[in-house]
Amino acid sequence: MRVWQPEKTVATMYVCNCNGLNERMVDEAVAEGARTVAAVFREHECRVQCGRCVGDMRNRINACRHLDSGACRAGSGLAPEHFLVAAE
Repeated sequence: MRVWQPEKTVATMYVCNCNGLNERMVDEAVAEGARTVAAVFREHECRVQCGRCVGDMRNRINACRHLDSGACRAGSGLAPEHFLVAAE
């Protein structure tokens, strides 16, 4: 008998409530090469609204800069591992 098991999902926090951007969405944009807050918003086709998220986004971008040698870019479109571990 086959027992149904729900897919394992990783809950992520919202970084930008105004635009509905969560940590995973920001991390994926950074993994694809976004290196500014504006680039993250462009990736998701939205703009800064209230600005409260800008500091958190900068922190996430800066945490990835040391890996610009290519280790942070995920060719499969997945977020960098060092962010995924923190999100779990």
